[in-house]
Amino acid sequence: MKLERYRPFNTADGHAGRSKPGIDASSVVKAGNRIFMSGQTGQQIGGAMPAECSPAALAERAMASVSELLAEAGAGLDAICKVTTWLSDRAYRPAAYNVVGTHLAKHPTVATGLVARGLGLANMKLNLGIEAVIPGPGGHEKFRTFDTGNWFGQSKIARQSCMTINTGDEIYLRGQAGTELDGSKQYGPGFTPKDAAEQADVAIQNARTLLEEAGASFADVCQLHVYIRDRAYREAIYQVMGKHLAETAPVSTGLIVRGYARLPILFEIDMSVTLCKGTPHTRLRTFETTQQYKDGQDLRSRFSMAVRAGDRVYLRGQTGLTFDGGFTGHGDAAAQAEQAMKNVAVLLDEAGAGAGDICKLTVYLTDREFLEDVEAVIARQLGDVRPCYTVIVIDGLAMPWMLVEIDIDAVIHD
Repeated sequence: MKLERYRPFNTADGHAGRSKPGIDASSVVKAGNRIFMSGQTGQQIGGAMPAECSPAALAERAMASVSELLAEAGAGLDAICKVTTWLSDRAYRPAAYNVVGTHLAKHPTVATGLVARGLGLANMKLNLGIEAVIPGPGGHEKFRTFDTGNWFGQSKIARQSCMTINTGDEIYLRGQAGTELDGSKQYGPGFTPKDAAEQADVAIQNARTLLEEAGASFADVCQLHVYIRDRAYREAIYQVMGKHLAETAPVSTGLIVRGYARLPILFEIDMSVTLCKGTPHTRLRTFETTQQYKDGQDLRSRFSMAVRAGDRVYLRGQTGLTFDGGFTGHGDAAAQAEQAMKNVAVLLDEAGAGAGDICKLTVYLTDREFLEDVEAVIARQLGDVRPCYTVIVIDGLAMPWMLVEIDIDAVIHD
């Protein structure tokens, strides 16, 4: 497997007044037919964000960049499997979604939509996370195509979507948020832990159904991204996940995110799925949550620190937590990032990979003020690896004192 890196940039580009080095990154990393891409915000590579720009104009610029970058990597819009849209305000949703929908009118994708506390720069309004796979002659297999405008009165949005895509090697699922699969009902309509648990239960059962329809199962699940509106719902949600997924032991990243496509949503789950094809994935450092969370959280779940699926390596989101459940860097985002990157190095090595195999790095921060210090730590650790890069400011992490979490996607290359 060869890794090709396109359009180098430094993450300090466009950030006026930076005193510390940014991360050397790439706009695209191509691993075989899999294309990783840095989050697209409407910012020109190496340039500043426009002082004033509407969400629609930014989405238009972002999608123009997506098309250009895919073309450089030998792909087209038909390669896009998933779009994760982070907005800084839910009010931007119709304008941004309609632009994306226009560009992808002939290419329904799966999607997840979230509202961030902030993005990499204060004047950013959106970040499009693009996951793409160059299709074979028959194209990707798509399941349950639908018009987003027909869901829960979202008539202002014109966007063709689907629930599942099978590329032959991976399964892409729409983010599941506890609704009927036809959009006819939202479960857990209140704002209590019981409602959150109900949404989680429906969401995971839906995921099981969708995977089975696409020829997969929970045994193929490698990674979870768990989005929770309030930390008060965390125990109830994780106990439900533990009930359904304990034997799977995926890696996970858990984020506190207050904003979703619709107000009643308390929970959303994304699953990264690579087909086993008869060879079970290797799950490294499997643990019970009581081993990692020693602050009394009763999560009753089982996860892994790393999953290797063929050439792909998925890591659990890394923070200031040590492998034995200790914590480094109270009140110090840079120290937490240092511990996280030490963990990353160990886990990659145990999975048979190294820093040079990193294709994408995503940094979640609880405050944008931490960004410069955190990036300086990561830059020192990565050197000239140049992964794709995205930064999102979120409302919280698994513990109140966590300030940063780092996600890594890697592909072992020749």
